[in-house]
Amino acid sequence: MKSNFAQRSLTGFFFVGAVVGCTLFKEWSFFILMFVINFLCLLEFYELVLPDKSWIEKYLGIIAGSITYIMFASIFSADLSLAWYYHLIPIFLVIFIIKLFENSHNEFSTLAFQVLGLLYITLPLVMLTKMGFFNSFEYSASLPLGFFLLLWTSDTGAYLAGRSFGKHKLFERVSPKKTWEGSIGGLLLTSIVAYTLSRFEFFDAISTIDWLFIGALVVVFGTFGDLFESLLKRNLHIKDSGTILPGHGGVLDRFDGLFLAVPAVFFYLLFTN
Repeated sequence: MKSNFAQRSLTGFFFVGAVVGCTLFKEWSFFILMFVINFLCLLEFYELVLPDKSWIEKYLGIIAGSITYIMFASIFSADLSLAWYYHLIPIFLVIFIIKLFENSHNEFSTLAFQVLGLLYITLPLVMLTKMGFFNSFEYSASLPLGFFLLLWTSDTGAYLAGRSFGKHKLFERVSPKKTWEGSIGGLLLTSIVAYTLSRFEFFDAISTIDWLFIGALVVVFGTFGDLFESLLKRNLHIKDSGTILPGHGGVLDRFDGLFLAVPAVFFYLLFTN
């Protein structure tokens, strides 16, 4: 037990340090971070949902997701013009046309999972990258870093409150350990951190009210994201999405809340700013 806790703590320390460091350091380090997360999550996802498929069928989605991320990141930083959005068309054309040559007798289920990976993983990471260039072609770490801090706070608050006070199950069919008390604890702690962030000049790109709303969205939709991945693993009869992070499982396990929380936060920012 102590060994596992030490392993989890050490992995968590380097994991958080890498994310915070890459987000704060430079525009290019943030791009590399998002690209690596996108690549590893897509790899884990396709290994899980397409276990018996050929490497071509698995890597087709990874290649498409990687190209899509690089293209959008380049557009956000003004290295490419907006006209490059249209290059999404040939990417999807190739994904569809190549099905004619697979001859696996379940081409459409493979296609569905390939497209789902792009929508579930790549698109939210593109949105998170855009948050670093919100209303500007100049990179600012305040929004993406604030998002990460609130997401981690939500997880920590939910874990501590759930462990101490949890009695009423939140969604027992999908995740037996999650409780309403944990979610409320996560919301309270995240609200405190959101307010605290808003008092620092570094995070003043948006108002205190915006940070509080974003904190609430992160808690609600981060929980949904966690539940969605739990449902996926339950359907696949597995405990973890991978083993790349000692003591923590896979990369998908660490970023599951992000994939539904980012679109909710991004939509809020578009709607209010």
